[in-house]
Amino acid sequence: MVLDVKAGQAQDVHEVCFDDLGCFNDDSCHAIGFPPEEPEFINTRFYLYTRRNWNTAQELVLGDTEGIRASNFDPKKKTKFSIHGWNSNAFGSGEISRKDIFLRQEDVNYILVDWRRGARGINYWKQHQNTRVVGRVVALMARELNLHGMYYKDVHLMGHSLGAHTAGYAGAFQRGFGRITGTDPAGPLYRADEPECRLDPTDALFVDVIHSDSNDYIGLGTALPMGHQDFYPNGGRHQPECPYGTDLLGGCSHGYAFRYFTESILVDVCQFKAFPCPGLKAYLAGLCRICGTGCSVMGYPAEHYKELSGQFFLETNDESPYCIKS
Repeated sequence: MVLDVKAGQAQDVHEVCFDDLGCFNDDSCHAIGFPPEEPEFINTRFYLYTRRNWNTAQELVLGDTEGIRASNFDPKKKTKFSIHGWNSNAFGSGEISRKDIFLRQEDVNYILVDWRRGARGINYWKQHQNTRVVGRVVALMARELNLHGMYYKDVHLMGHSLGAHTAGYAGAFQRGFGRITGTDPAGPLYRADEPECRLDPTDALFVDVIHSDSNDYIGLGTALPMGHQDFYPNGGRHQPECPYGTDLLGGCSHGYAFRYFTESILVDVCQFKAFPCPGLKAYLAGLCRICGTGCSVMGYPAEHYKELSGQFFLETNDESPYCIKS
């Protein structure tokens, strides 16, 4: 429900307010496509999977205390939220595959966030706005689960493309999440934004980002560092399995950050060892092949190297398994 829409007299700042979510305005980095669509239209939904309901989701509904209490949600276990990107939904083959891999590896609460109505369409400017609304709805669900005994530090938000920034907005609205992982955060309308307008290191206790399609001219991602640790596989601009020319419209390289992260959950396969590096030029010059200040591991194991920060570069295989055994 829209509470209020108004224009500020001093700076002509427009604002829209929604129940429980607060207000949104069209400041400098949120002007394009303003206002976001209403929460009722976007219809963000949450689907819980656990080892007790591996193949059949239980929907968690904001405000449905009895429903959450009757579900298989266990506040003593860690909780994963997975947030899809543009023109996608929570039940794509990649999302389901990653859910299955996580549940095989760990006994967790795994929640798929579906905001397909707000993510769908050719008006990317509007979907860019909608991430702000969805992020706050995710934060409200986390608050609800916190009332059932879940700790924010045990929450790991994973977002792909627009979903990465959605996770950032969630972390900005509710502080204290343990981790946010962004797989190739969307670049268009975010490349020059200030930290408060995109995913940034203040959004969780640990933020790690994988950049796979960061060519600022044709890529769907961005090379802009956004986390405590930013990883650039194969330089971060183009992935070797993608034919050249497929990134502009098909976004081939864009999807590989998601694939790399999914494979990294299987730590028994091998690990994506990543070298500290000041940037792409140094990587291309072959100067980033020693651990120096310390190597990290791209993907799920990165949280074990929280003492490190900065940019990390690495190479991958052309096909799965993508990680190179050392």
